Amino acid sequence: MRPVGALSKLLGFALAVAAFATASVEAAPRQNQAVVRAVRGTANYSTDAGANWRNLNVGMRLGQNSVIRTAPGSVVDLFLGDNGPVVRVTEATTMGIDTLTSENVGNETVIETQLDLRNGRILGNVKKLAEASTYEVKTPQGVAGIRGTRYDIRADGTVTVLEGTVIVVYVVGGQTIPAVVVNEGQTVRPPTQAGQPVTPSPADPALLADIGRQLDEAGRPPGRDITGQPAVVIVVEPKEALQEGDRAKLEPVPERQPTPIEGVN
Repeated sequence: MRPVGALSKLLGFALAVAAFATASVEAAPRQNQAVVRAVRGTANYSTDAGANWRNLNVGMRLGQNSVIRTAPGSVVDLFLGDNGPVVRVTEATTMGIDTLTSENVGNETVIETQLDLRNGRILGNVKKLAEASTYEVKTPQGVAGIRGTRYDIRADGTVTVLEGTVIVVYVVGGQTIPAVVVNEGQTVRPPTQAGQPVTPSPADPALLADIGRQLDEAGRPPGRDITGQPAVVIVVEPKEALQEGDRAKLEPVPERQPTPIEGVN
């Protein structure tokens, strides 16, 4: 018969191993997905580096190494959860999802988001991030690092910030340009050649208003109005066609009488 003390030691060792294994599993970053919230027009996606393309539909979940492509006049809204929450892929755009992970560290959620904007334009809304988090958008002109920001980034390297701050690093002719800080209400464009100064300038107010409008629209769950409340749609088919300027040509709805309850006088 094994001594009680030996059994206690074995039990303590087993619990320690189990606790270590559990902690290791919890510490591993979660592989997250982007949920397709809305598709307007035509869009498709690939999970094999563009070898095959499939139609993109609302409700689909896209993981790392997925590529989204929109047609002219088309828009796709993505919900990234902890990694966003929102990205709008505008028309004639190709964007890859390179990395989409999150990890609980203490009381914070540390995320890593890396998007590859190959052509076109994307808009995004990023919540305030933990200090160790990274959210980057790569373009053919360089990389934009985003922290708690509403942004507009184009594949030609143009970056506009509606709220928050974006740090942009351009690469021109193989030479890395010193990082540029783009603050709220500013736009920055890449230099045409290495050595040229890069200075943000005030953004067009009309552009800022459009960015805000589009992000507000993209951030609303399907079936919700601008206040976030459930949208109510009433379809009426009148007997006589309505003309511009007519308030209504509808028959009044008869008043509904209360239904008597059995046993109550």
